[in-house]
Amino acid sequence: MSASPLFAFAASHLVEERQQVKQEIQQNRQEVKQNIKDTRQNLKQEVVEKKDALKKEVVEKRDALKNTVDAKRQEVRSEIQIKREAVRAEVKEKREIVHEEIKTKREEFKDKAQERRDELKKKLGEERAKRIEQFFQNMVQKFEAAIDRLSSFADRIDSRLDKAAANGADVSLVEAKLTIAREKITVAQNALTDAKVKYAEAVKDSDFKIAFRKVKEVVQGVANKVKEAHRALVDVVNSTKGLGGNTATSTPPVNTTTPTQ
Repeated sequence: MSASPLFAFAASHLVEERQQVKQEIQQNRQEVKQNIKDTRQNLKQEVVEKKDALKKEVVEKRDALKNTVDAKRQEVRSEIQIKREAVRAEVKEKREIVHEEIKTKREEFKDKAQERRDELKKKLGEERAKRIEQFFQNMVQKFEAAIDRLSSFADRIDSRLDKAAANGADVSLVEAKLTIAREKITVAQNALTDAKVKYAEAVKDSDFKIAFRKVKEVVQGVANKVKEAHRALVDVVNSTKGLGGNTATSTPPVNTTTPTQ
């Protein structure tokens, strides 16, 4: 064999080897790219799975904490509600006792009407005694009715505050104002009781006219106290408007004009 064919054969073989190496390199490169792609995809999937797992764990812990807090809040709210109801039941019981006492005193005042009229008759004559007693009775009935309406309205507000508190509303401010309003209603009731006592004393006084002028002053004081109680309830009603629902309503009108003799 001559050198030329041998050289040609070697050159051809070298070309084949180069092509083979090139193919292997190309194949390896594709395999590396695929491996990198697969690794990246797997890593991405792992990140997503870990992220989802972490997110789920956070949500579960948050829900568990929320449930614990809600349960504790409900427990505290229940304890507060129980104590609140106990206190209010005690206050209501005392209020009913006072109401019965007031009712008894009112009946006693009515029962002694004839006795007072007889006393007045000795000083002023029957017709004049009848007019004065009727005047004072009208005044008493008017203010008793006004005080009863205010007390009844305060009870209605109380009932609505109970419902608002049961629904989770903070009624502490309104309750404080309602307590003040009830105190003013009590002051008005005490002023009316005092007016009755003063009138009974005036009937027996030797100078009835002077004594009765003092009674009129006391009566005007009752009117002022009823007005103050009414204003206090108006303030309570205005404070209930932020509690939602149908808590707020209009206060009952009260007639505080002193009747003329």
